[in-house]
Amino acid sequence: MNIDSIFNEFINVVRENKKYTIGLLDKGGTVTNCSNEKLLGTKLDFRSRDENNLFYPVKEKNFDFGWLWLYGNDENLELMGNLISDSLNVRLAYEISQNMLRQDVTEDDRLIKLLLDETIFDTNKILNLVSEMEFDQNKSRVAIYIYREKGFDSRKIERLKLIPDSEKILASLLNNHVLLIYKAVPDGIDNQGLKNCIKKYLGTLTNFDIVGDSYWVGSVQKKLRNYRVSYEHCLWLRDYVKNKKVEVVFFVDFLYEFFISRIGLKDVSGVFAYYKDSSKGLDIDELIRISDSLFENNFNISQTADNLYLHKNTLIYKLKKYEESFHIDIRGDFKGRFLFVLIAMLMKEHRKRRQVGEE
Repeated sequence: MNIDSIFNEFINVVRENKKYTIGLLDKGGTVTNCSNEKLLGTKLDFRSRDENNLFYPVKEKNFDFGWLWLYGNDENLELMGNLISDSLNVRLAYEISQNMLRQDVTEDDRLIKLLLDETIFDTNKILNLVSEMEFDQNKSRVAIYIYREKGFDSRKIERLKLIPDSEKILASLLNNHVLLIYKAVPDGIDNQGLKNCIKKYLGTLTNFDIVGDSYWVGSVQKKLRNYRVSYEHCLWLRDYVKNKKVEVVFFVDFLYEFFISRIGLKDVSGVFAYYKDSSKGLDIDELIRISDSLFENNFNISQTADNLYLHKNTLIYKLKKYEESFHIDIRGDFKGRFLFVLIAMLMKEHRKRRQVGEE
């Protein structure tokens, strides 16, 4: 950033008032820019502040530009000096933020591209870029996949880092319709805390007119290598979970479904041949409906019964029958529930194959 071009604006203001001389000194005290060009190169002692010579440090966000010097024989010199110093630092802070913003967007894009690379995890490139960015890789982060049908305004996304609570994010437009954000969250945060944190942040984005039609929130990850995993969990949610517009969908709410979806039925069909034989005489369509409803209602018996328009005792009777047939505990044991859902999935697959003549 060229501070002289910014400082020249202040010089032009001071030149309108002949009572003052304004100058910019480097860290050694040499005048590098001044309203009186004859003083360029002059060495001044910025420690010798008096009623006619005022010196102000010019520092913003770890950038040390030197000293602002104001000379005059006016009783309002101090007032003028404070005003110019404050104005200069505010302007510098803005320019630095804009400059860092343009740089960070580019760096964020580069880092996210490296982290999501399916072919190779280039450790050296990633670590070099992380160091360059001074990115804190020790924070826990979660991927937020935001889709907007009409597309995002790239100018608004460029200002993302200026939004409160956005200084510790990674963000990149994967395409005109998809914004991917890696949001830092507190270590050890529980599921409800995670939801509150993300919804609060998304509310802030909405206030700044960065709005999506759908939001998918992946798993919390600590290591850079696993950032892609959180992103993949967002993709799984997008593909497998039907959601309404402007609804935030969290991966933590679908862990059971995710693990079920990862089991290849071809791999387990032999193991479950026994259960298939045990299902003879049962109403398979009804079994599948009950399994699906239990699954959707988190195995809550009352809610499932209501969903199926059954009396609670009737549902319990049917579940007891399944428990006796398959020798599992569906109502009180997680493993039994898991097996029952797998059995129902096996029945669905078996029925499909019969329909096409494979069995």
